[in-house]
Amino acid sequence: MVKPYLLIANPVAGRGRARKLIDPLRREVTARLGEGEVVLTQFRGHACQLARQAKHSGRLVIAAGGDGTIHEVVNGLVGGNCRLAIIPIGSGNDFVKMLNLPLRYQEAVKIIQAHRTCRVDVGRVNNLFFPNGLGVGFDAMVVKQVERIRWLKGFPLYLLGVLRTLVSYRNRRIRLIWEDGRQEERCIFLLAVGNGRAMGGGFYLTPKASLSDGLLDVCVIRSLSRREALINLPRALNGSLAELPQVSMAQVRRLRICSEQGVPVHADGELVGLSLQELDIEVLPAALEVVHNLHGQEKA
Repeated sequence: MVKPYLLIANPVAGRGRARKLIDPLRREVTARLGEGEVVLTQFRGHACQLARQAKHSGRLVIAAGGDGTIHEVVNGLVGGNCRLAIIPIGSGNDFVKMLNLPLRYQEAVKIIQAHRTCRVDVGRVNNLFFPNGLGVGFDAMVVKQVERIRWLKGFPLYLLGVLRTLVSYRNRRIRLIWEDGRQEERCIFLLAVGNGRAMGGGFYLTPKASLSDGLLDVCVIRSLSRREALINLPRALNGSLAELPQVSMAQVRRLRICSEQGVPVHADGELVGLSLQELDIEVLPAALEVVHNLHGQEKA
């Protein structure tokens, strides 16, 4: 008999903080949702593998972890008939902001029990899905730096990663091919593609993004000096980057990025590669059903 839900929990999420939460979290889920299948991930890619095995079962799949865990589970579920619920116990927890999910696991489980769902868009780059966002250039190098820092978590972790990356970062040259056929050569500091509004634990690079508009928001920041980057860092935190002359914003269904020298890329805070030459990006409207905590006229 197939159990009504599958809980995929990442014990090393939140820099290992999640390990202490697994047992009380499991008890809370069982008390409110009944008996289900619970699996702890054991290696990178395991959550994706587990979700892919369940994708056509019609079950509720609960991802307990951070943005990286959600990223893996979504990559396993897209194209199936499961619903996704999230218990945020990671470092960044950016995607859950779009669904208004609480960070206390007890409250998150109550939201799952209420079981209000909506369909949301999912982004795709080459053969990889991303529910929250994609970064090219600087923020991808920040992800690489963050992987080396073991003694911080949450926003301070990403802020330190930003400061360390600035020391040696160099701007990148890319060619943008827009969906109307226009082509542009640009030297960029970074390019962010947002399905969600925030990345990196609270940097609002695409503050007007929506999970349900059938579009991806694009933020292009031209080449910056270290001084310019530091001066304008607060704008990334309050969502006012678009006011700068160095920044341009757009909304797209498709976008292609080419780079002869190759560019670093992350998806949902997971490093995809350090020298990718071609990126084919598109939005998949209403591709996934998720449990949410939105109220009234709020939209994901």
